[in-house]
Amino acid sequence: MNVTAKIVANLTDQGRLKAISTVCLNGEFLITGVRIVDCEKGLGVFMPSRKTKSEEYRDICFPITPELHQTIKETVLEAYQNQPEQADEAE
Repeated sequence: MNVTAKIVANLTDQGRLKAISTVCLNGEFLITGVRIVDCEKGLGVFMPSRKTKSEEYRDICFPITPELHQTIKETVLEAYQNQPEQADEAE
């Protein structure tokens, strides 16, 4: 599967939330609101979620296979680490 990612918001001054990304799968399916968060064990990639009535968060969409999950994570982190300096100005 062809997975691409683009950083749409660089949030370096927003605490643990570092950036928001958009992920495209095979040029056919777009996932917006993928978050890059600074966690205890390093940067984590989290799918978009929604708060339920019981105050817990549920992912809106998510990869089913561990392989796709890993590919999305690696692609998003690579896009974050390789973003041009101009991305800071887009805030």
